[in-house]
Amino acid sequence: MKKIHIGILGSGFIVPVFIEISKRYKQYHLRAIWGRHEEKLLTFKDEFDYYTTDLERILNDEEIDVVYIALPNALHYEYALKALQHDKHVILEKPFTVYKKDAKKLIDLAKKKDLILFEAITTVHHPTYQRMVKEKEKLGDIKLVCANFSQQSRRYQRFKNGDLTPVFTKEMAGGALLDLNVYNIHFLAGMFGKPKTVQYYPNMEKGIDTSGILMMDYGTFKVSSIAGKDCQGDNFVLIEGEKGSLRCNTTASRCGNYTLQINGGKTVSYGKEYDEFNGWKYELKRFIELYEKNDLEKAQEYNKETLLVVEILEKALASAGLHY
Repeated sequence: MKKIHIGILGSGFIVPVFIEISKRYKQYHLRAIWGRHEEKLLTFKDEFDYYTTDLERILNDEEIDVVYIALPNALHYEYALKALQHDKHVILEKPFTVYKKDAKKLIDLAKKKDLILFEAITTVHHPTYQRMVKEKEKLGDIKLVCANFSQQSRRYQRFKNGDLTPVFTKEMAGGALLDLNVYNIHFLAGMFGKPKTVQYYPNMEKGIDTSGILMMDYGTFKVSSIAGKDCQGDNFVLIEGEKGSLRCNTTASRCGNYTLQINGGKTVSYGKEYDEFNGWKYELKRFIELYEKNDLEKAQEYNKETLLVVEILEKALASAGLHY
């Protein structure tokens, strides 16, 4: 068994999830964690060999094989670039980057250095999602698709009161599109590939899209992708075709279970998972497989979908006149 020694950049709410899920696999060893604020790092001191506010210590630690980046969106490119330049494999939180040119630079550098660059996105690696990709072939010609991921943020009231956290600031590339709708986009791009046109219609507060509707035209069918950090809704993905419909009954991020309804036939259900973060076990297992086999070709295949998603995000932002 090949040990994977991890260095984490960041100390936000997603880090404890990564720690918890990584412990399910003996391959992962939590070597170190870095952040700007020591008081936050103290929360994690018993989980790692050491914690530090010195970034260079992490980057120059020869025992660290992989850097997991869990920083605000606007910092993803800068810190992933630093890690790759120090010959570290990288697990990079979603959204991968804000702009396609930055994503391409990272992907090209990883390829040049024979390093694995891996987006931390649950959808593509989830077995239930992979079943749904196959099940959609039973629907005949697709006509309409609608995805909804509306989950009012715990920080929304603070935002309303003027307390701006990274997910609600333009400087850190916050907002509903990059935080939540990115999951819908991964789900849909993995199913249907590149749309012909993209148009984003955001609800704006204080310079940030707190919610919005993304319209994607695939020529023969249309897609509506909704996400909100200012409201709460019934989260699902519904695919409607000439011969029936397929409904993911959870957020696109969870891919917990689905219902297949063929016209005039029985309704078939599959899957039981509802836990918000359970899908992480599949993506972290997939990274182990890539790492142990040094499967650079497969890693680069995943990067192609990542690049497409970033392209859609960038076009969506541009269509709404949003620039970070």
